[in-house]
Amino acid sequence: MRTGTEIARPRGRPRGFDRDTVLRAALQRFRTHGFAGTSLDDLADATGINRPSLYAAFGDKRALYIAALDRTHEWLSAAFARLREADLPLHELLDRVFSSTIDVYLTGEAGPSGCIAVNTAAAEAVTDPDIRAALARILELEDRELEDLLATAGSAAPAMHARFVSSLLHSLSVRARAGESREAMDRIAEDCIAMIAVASGCQS
Repeated sequence: MRTGTEIARPRGRPRGFDRDTVLRAALQRFRTHGFAGTSLDDLADATGINRPSLYAAFGDKRALYIAALDRTHEWLSAAFARLREADLPLHELLDRVFSSTIDVYLTGEAGPSGCIAVNTAAAEAVTDPDIRAALARILELEDRELEDLLATAGSAAPAMHARFVSSLLHSLSVRARAGESREAMDRIAEDCIAMIAVASGCQS
């Protein structure tokens, strides 16, 4: 893709445009720097597409940010589908949920960046109803999918345990950005797993 010599077009996509690749790049920039801290020039740098072409493809920065949140929702849906297919026992299920999520939280363009929804959308949701709705969709998806997975895996109280797990995941996202070590985050996750396993009679 060309970055500085494209001819701006009023409609349509720039040549060679791959929507998913652009959204992934924009998502990572937003995840690290937040909505307010990311400019269109930053997004052009991250995606390799100049500002006029970004406008033509997505609209303004806010529209691209909401599209990145929608892409996050799609990614989470696919991740939960893979967990359903794996059909794991309770302890192994929770271990995979926490370990894979912490893996993501500890990545980022300028250091551990956590979750785009928890750490950036929450700041914008107070004043922007569309961002608030996108954030609510992600949280609802997490709660519903975790409850279903935990019920299948043998949790004694899947709805309650799902709320515990999702709330702890959100806390770990903040801790990642605060510089918490991987070892400390793993210990927090292990405590939650042990509590749910004991409550469900599924100790391992």
